[in-house]
Amino acid sequence: MPRLPLCLAAALLAGLLPARAANVGPELFQPLPALTLAPGAAPAPIPLTQHLRDPDVPGSAVRITVRIGHTQSGVIDIALHDAQAPLTVANFLAYVADGRYAANFIHRSVPGFIIQNGGFRFLNDTTFDLVPAFPAVLNEPGASNLRGTLAMAKLGNNPDSATNQWFINLANNSANLDAQNGGFTVFAHVLGNGMAVADAIAAIPRFNVSNVHPAWTDIPLTTASLQRQFFIETNAARIAPLAFTATSDAPALVAATLAHGVLSLAPSSTLAGTTTIRLTATDLEGSSLQTAFNVTVHNPNLLSEWRQIHFATSANAGPAANLADPDGDGVSNLLEYALGGDPASPASRPLPLLAQLPAPDSRLALTYVRSRPDVIYEVQTTTDLAAPASWSATGVTQGTPDAAGLTTATIPATGPTPRFLRLSVTLAP
Repeated sequence: MPRLPLCLAAALLAGLLPARAANVGPELFQPLPALTLAPGAAPAPIPLTQHLRDPDVPGSAVRITVRIGHTQSGVIDIALHDAQAPLTVANFLAYVADGRYAANFIHRSVPGFIIQNGGFRFLNDTTFDLVPAFPAVLNEPGASNLRGTLAMAKLGNNPDSATNQWFINLANNSANLDAQNGGFTVFAHVLGNGMAVADAIAAIPRFNVSNVHPAWTDIPLTTASLQRQFFIETNAARIAPLAFTATSDAPALVAATLAHGVLSLAPSSTLAGTTTIRLTATDLEGSSLQTAFNVTVHNPNLLSEWRQIHFATSANAGPAANLADPDGDGVSNLLEYALGGDPASPASRPLPLLAQLPAPDSRLALTYVRSRPDVIYEVQTTTDLAAPASWSATGVTQGTPDAAGLTTATIPATGPTPRFLRLSVTLAP
């Protein structure tokens, strides 16, 4: 049985059709914050859909590419109503994802009423077949069948029989279709100038070839022939509601790249400074929005820059002060910086390691990493922890850092006991 909505009313005059709401351009609903990156850090990914959206496309979007005749073609972009008709939208997207809406053709056209698709497809240039159907979905009436909306076709007297066939309302069909057979589920609406393409299809001559298939009583053909080239062929594919472009005012400092709606920002490994990233979001109807935000690359080999990265300030004060210990691990910020640690993560740095070198060396060794060029590192010794003034570098062999900055300072194991070692760090003048 054909899945056709019944036309119970004459088509409304074109001048009485409701006007489609004006396009609303992209909007920035979550501003992009200024960023601070370390030189050579891994690219920072920013999913742009977390910041920008198209109010006209509250859910998914699909592009229906239409071939009319030998060379004429167009597109009908549609916004799916994911929230209002979730089961129907999921069903429609399943057909798209599985390729079942590829090489389809419009099999019914009623000017001033609807054009219908989704039921038939070409297997090759000479053979057509029914589009394989998934199980029927529950009816989800509610939205009105206005001009430019898409709804599911179904069997008569069976509200929950929609499977693969759908139609575009060419007119305000609400009085006819909103209550008929439980109401025809509206699940999408046409964007941009897509209705011009739909109207062009409706203007194509129609033929009754029900001897080939009972549903083909009003099939549009550009010529009175059932060769594939004369059908109105369609292909459906999921698309992103917004297209993005991004540029960096200083690409050598911060390179900006886009892939699948994710902006990646790659900082230079040698340069420091601030640049502006400029974004343009364009919706499927051609409206654009421009926005911009700053990205700063700080050199973490300078203490003030290191503070900026970790505390968003360069001031030697509060939690960012040299002697502060915000993570409570007993290691001050200055030592965290000197040893390459994270001030917000306890025990995140390689702490100095004290050991006695094996015989016949007979030395005590303190091993640590020199991470910063603007810090003076000095290993000191004392025999009296109660006398702070007794700490001295006298008798300590400071050692030379290797290529990784690993440094071992030593003192003789013999001599006064007990012996203590500590690492002292100060900023270079």
